[in-house]
Amino acid sequence: MSDPRLLVERREGSAWITLNRPEVHNAIDWSMWRRLREILLELDADPSVRVVVLQGAGDRAFSAGSDLAEFARLSTDEVRACFRDMELTIATVERISVPVVASVQGYVLGSALELMLACDVQIASRRARFGMPIARLGIMLEPPFAGRLVRVIGPARTRDLLFSGRQLSAAEAARAGMVARLVAPSALKATVDEYVATVLAGSPRSIEAAKRSVRTVQDRWLPGPDGAEEPYYIDEADFREGVSAFLAKRKPQFEGRRNGAEGHHGGAGSGTR
Repeated sequence: MSDPRLLVERREGSAWITLNRPEVHNAIDWSMWRRLREILLELDADPSVRVVVLQGAGDRAFSAGSDLAEFARLSTDEVRACFRDMELTIATVERISVPVVASVQGYVLGSALELMLACDVQIASRRARFGMPIARLGIMLEPPFAGRLVRVIGPARTRDLLFSGRQLSAAEAARAGMVARLVAPSALKATVDEYVATVLAGSPRSIEAAKRSVRTVQDRWLPGPDGAEEPYYIDEADFREGVSAFLAKRKPQFEGRRNGAEGHHGGAGSGTR
């Protein structure tokens, strides 16, 4: 099934996927996460596709991450299921045999940052901004997501990013190892085109083996191809308050107490899937 919010353009040897919701900074809802995974698997099964490019529509955002307006309408169990599909899709980017290149401009936030980090190569505009503002939204990060950040930028930078919710400039993101190349905004398209041509000129088997070898040595938080179960942490009170405050454009009023104050496993708000 086609989805106008996910555009796929096939070119000779390559496929370009565009997150196409520029009116909401290319936010990704639950059905889009599932469809994106289907598209990636379809492209991986096509021997004529040797490289995939992932980009956002417009020049304001690669993606602002998950659709919080949708989260406000979902039950807690549905949010957990959405998180699981999100993780399966991001893991699929890592696991398919063809390289995936992220063409990045504008904002890259939340789950979109994880999606970008899962790509094999990131080429970004110098105007791009990167962040994981989960603490401001009452969203709890599960181990696979934390693992990707730690793997790329290390534990100290990961904690800083998650605790503060601040955004990194493109230059800071590049120094941290989040992106492979920075270019002027006007040069982004040409640079990505040139990079794709370079990949297509190489040995398909060599590139496939290189991707597989790099992934093999990466850390244990990479989910297996069977989508092994991982915990999905949701604190009902803070999650609902954070999302509601974001949508209402007001400052959130969080409870101000850790789950650990009531007992790490038995607290009223604590829970896994």
